[in-house]
Amino acid sequence: MEIEFESSFNLLVSKDIEIFENSYGIILSDDYKEFLLRNNGGKPVKRRFKTSDGTVTSSIMLFLPLTKDTDLNLERFYQKYCINKIVPSNLIPIGIDPAESLICLTLGKQDQVYFCDMDYFEEDNELKDEYIKLISEDFTTFLSNLYNG
Repeated sequence: MEIEFESSFNLLVSKDIEIFENSYGIILSDDYKEFLLRNNGGKPVKRRFKTSDGTVTSSIMLFLPLTKDTDLNLERFYQKYCINKIVPSNLIPIGIDPAESLICLTLGKQDQVYFCDMDYFEEDNELKDEYIKLISEDFTTFLSNLYNG
């Protein structure tokens, strides 16, 4: 799925993704890896989304790149939110919304996309399941459902 970006980052090669996966012992979905190779994150033109239950509407302001050229990068967010066990261990942050809530992807072959409402993290000192909402059953559908708004 082609997606248009207002801004993006330097392109990757497969080895860059492999190094990231091996460094943390994780596996990213094939669709997401293809996305990183084609785009390596950035600010999409179409960015609005709704959770599958319709209770949250937001925007993905940035798909996190796999680069050290910005502090807003995939590795830094993985370290902050996954290693520190703020989000469940089966999720990885792949983007942020305007309020700095997370758009996360399941690790492994499945690639469900979730909205993690970080407004409630500080209040409870953990991100409870009720603040993690399914957006899409797979990453490709998530991309194709992004819209202007």
